[in-house]
Amino acid sequence: MTRLSIKKYRQTSVSAKAEESPYQLVSEIFKQILGSIAAAKGAISQNNIEKRNELLNKATVLIGVLEGSLDFEKGGEISTNLAALYEYSVHLIFQANLNNSQQELDEAIKILLPIRSAWEQIPVDQQENVQFSKN
Repeated sequence: MTRLSIKKYRQTSVSAKAEESPYQLVSEIFKQILGSIAAAKGAISQNNIEKRNELLNKATVLIGVLEGSLDFEKGGEISTNLAALYEYSVHLIFQANLNNSQQELDEAIKILLPIRSAWEQIPVDQQENVQFSKN
């Protein structure tokens, strides 16, 4: 998978709120990933292939941003496991796009929602400690 830098993503797609901290940036990325997948499910229902493709490509790029920001030295096994989950999610999204199928998207959502939920459980006083690996 192509790794994209957080810097490039910040330059092109992030709201001002997300610019405040790395914690907020990741929260915004998850919001956009899940929103894009949900919208793609709607595009599949409407048989809008162009929109489905656009939305799933966006989700894939954003998952690549999350994967590219993992710090394998500091994160160890957690980073390795997250990378595997992100890669599998991208695989599911590619399959959904190829097959025009919502089933794989539902499975990707089931993988990504608990990761986002865990992210949101970071205590407020620890959110300032969140950092990005500058890949």
